[in-house]
Amino acid sequence: MTDLLGLRRAYWRPLVPLPPVPPEREARLEAGRFLHRVVGPVLAPDVRLEVRVRKDGLVGRIDALTDVPVEVKTATLAVDPAALADDRPEYVEQLAMYCALLGRPTGRLVTLVARETSVGGVRVVDLSFRDLPAISDEMHRRADRLRAAWGRRDPTDLGRCRWFSRGCEYQDAEVCDCTGEEVDPPSRILAAVASADDRPDIAGPLRERLERALASTPPPSVDRFRDLVYPRRAYFDRRPPPDAEPTPSRAPGPASSLYADLLEAVESGPVGEVARLPSRSTDPAEEVGGFRGEPYIVRTSRVRVPHRAEDLLARSPQYALELGFRCVATGRTAGRVIVAYEHALDARDRVRVFEAEFRPVSVFARLWRGRLGELERALAEHAPESLEACPSWMFESCPYRTACGCGPADPRSQR
Repeated sequence: MTDLLGLRRAYWRPLVPLPPVPPEREARLEAGRFLHRVVGPVLAPDVRLEVRVRKDGLVGRIDALTDVPVEVKTATLAVDPAALADDRPEYVEQLAMYCALLGRPTGRLVTLVARETSVGGVRVVDLSFRDLPAISDEMHRRADRLRAAWGRRDPTDLGRCRWFSRGCEYQDAEVCDCTGEEVDPPSRILAAVASADDRPDIAGPLRERLERALASTPPPSVDRFRDLVYPRRAYFDRRPPPDAEPTPSRAPGPASSLYADLLEAVESGPVGEVARLPSRSTDPAEEVGGFRGEPYIVRTSRVRVPHRAEDLLARSPQYALELGFRCVATGRTAGRVIVAYEHALDARDRVRVFEAEFRPVSVFARLWRGRLGELERALAEHAPESLEACPSWMFESCPYRTACGCGPADPRSQR
């Protein structure tokens, strides 16, 4: 959905690697991300987080779903409900799109005023929309314009985005050729706003719960679960050597791939079937996806012979490791690994779902603590060689392979 809020910006995103974010802006962004992670579980006891919705080729990820879809935003200032459409039109449009995807006329916008490790204010506004089919039509019109621009490799007809002269990374990097004179027609989505109602009765208690949660929530030590699975790679991601190979940019537009097709299949079920699971810890910062209430991971494989349940651990131990860590984070004891095989000869072997149960899951909790401590010591002592080597299949595509010391002949390290 975010691609439809600024088509020209969305056009460049897969094409051009962005320059480094200035430290002061990165600090603001990280403060917003931290608030965003913490706020989900305190919204309501029965909330479903990061709900995936797919409909007619459009994909949305709703921050929270209760009786209404909820979109959470962080900002430096709260905006008066009467001025939302003018000052934060992208907030209003994104919520309207989610309402259209779900067929619900009302949504809730939660704006958090972000400080470095605290919340400076909370504002909750309920927005109602008329003519949801018209909103849906506009979403498809914008998606068609973006796909056409990718197809002809030319963003000229996409108009000026709202981020012009407002800190747009592509403008600052002199990538986008916006002049500021481009014109887009008035937003049909904003025209569908029927009402905007301030909800201090929700904002006040939410701020109190959020402040309590922030007081007891330390910042994360690692970003991703794969940092615990591959600690030596995590070390070099934090401290890349000067001769690290750059990561190539993606091809224009959304690539059609087996992984994308698999994600679409997984996320195309009933609303709420795929949602984020609340984590007991902020480590890692990565969110834990849930399928029918249990952690899951989606992978593709190029092995010639698909895994059997009895040999999955021996052939691909990294799957169980990452899933076990996700179970620890969410307090579950079971989860799913969903794998699609690129070279499967039989269509029935194209996709396999493995259900794993961990007894006791505390084994993974101890391994988690051990690997996290080892990574922190290695970073402090500049000693990556003390960390477990990555498996040999990672060597060929690793940007750090000339410096990491793993080597192509090393055995697997995840057993």
